[in-house]
Amino acid sequence: MLFIGSCAGKFLSLDKATGKEVWSYDTKIDGGPFSFHGDPFVRDGLVLIAADRGCDVPGYVYAFNKETGKLQWKVRARAPATSFVDAGDAVVVGTREDEWFALSIDSGKRKWDFQAAVPDPDCEIPKPATTDGKIFALVSHDQVVHILDLKSGKELRQRKLSSPSTTALFMYKDVLYFGTKDGRLRSLDPATGQWFDEQDLRAVPRGRFAWSKNTAANTEYVFGSGAVDKQKNGIVLAFTDEFESVLWSRSSEAEWTSEQPHVWKQWLIAGNCHGDMAAYRTTDGVLAWTEHLQGCIRSFGHDSSTLYVGMQQGTVLAYRR
Repeated sequence: MLFIGSCAGKFLSLDKATGKEVWSYDTKIDGGPFSFHGDPFVRDGLVLIAADRGCDVPGYVYAFNKETGKLQWKVRARAPATSFVDAGDAVVVGTREDEWFALSIDSGKRKWDFQAAVPDPDCEIPKPATTDGKIFALVSHDQVVHILDLKSGKELRQRKLSSPSTTALFMYKDVLYFGTKDGRLRSLDPATGQWFDEQDLRAVPRGRFAWSKNTAANTEYVFGSGAVDKQKNGIVLAFTDEFESVLWSRSSEAEWTSEQPHVWKQWLIAGNCHGDMAAYRTTDGVLAWTEHLQGCIRSFGHDSSTLYVGMQQGTVLAYRR
C-alpha cells in the first residue's frame, strides 16, 4: 500500500500496483480540510498521520487501521505538523507552536509534553527532530537545541545556536548533525552538549539527511543551495562516513524541492518544481539519467521495483527503470 495526504484534505491508501484507492479519510468531518506535512508512521497494523490548518484552528493526530482505514483513535492538538519520531511504544510529534508531545501508539494517550519555547509567532513548521532510542533532540524556533530523555520528556541540556538551523536534525553514531544558515555542517555531542568540529560547505544545507551503504563504506547525503549570478541553484552533497569530508557534490540550475535526497537502487534521486527528476550514482555522483514530469516534485518513495513520485499538484506517479 501507498499512504498519501492529498492537497484537498484527504488521507488515502492506494494500491501500489494499480494506483486505485483502497480507502480514504476526509478531514472535513473534523473541521478541515487539514494539511499533511509529515510522513506517515506505520506500526502494529496502524498508520499514523498528523494534520493541521495553521495555529488558529486545532488539528489532529490520527491512527487508522492500515488495511481497512477504520479510525482507531484521534487526538486533538494545536497544529501538529511534523513527522513522527519513534519512541518504542509511543511516537513524538511537534506542533507549529513549538510544543512536542509523546502519544501511545495503541491508544493515543499522552505520555509527556514539552514546551520548547514561547509559541512561535510566525506559526512555522518545526524542523524534524531525531532520536537514538534513548535521547530526543529538537531545535526550537528561537534556535535552541533541546536534548530530552525520550522516555520521560525531561530536558537534559540545551545549546543556543549562533546561526539558524536549516535542516532536520540527524543522529548518527552517537553524534547529532545539522546544517545552519551560515553554510556550515555542525555536530554536537548529545551526551554532554559539547560541540565537535564544523565544516564550511560553501552552500546552505537544506531539508533532511539521507544515508546509504556502499560496499564497505557508509555515505550520507543532504541538499543545499547556493547563488550563481544572484540566482539560487541546487546542490547535492555526499559525505564520507561520519561526515568526515565531502565525497562529491553536484550542482543544478534550480533548487531541489523534494524533501530529501532519495536513495533508490544504485542512484540518488532528486526533484524540483520545474518537474525535473535527476538520478546520480551514489558512488561517485555521475549523472545516470533524467526525466521531466509535469508539476512540482515534493517527495519520493519506493519498493524493490518501483519509484513513487509525489507531486504538489496532487498527482502520484509510479516509475520503473
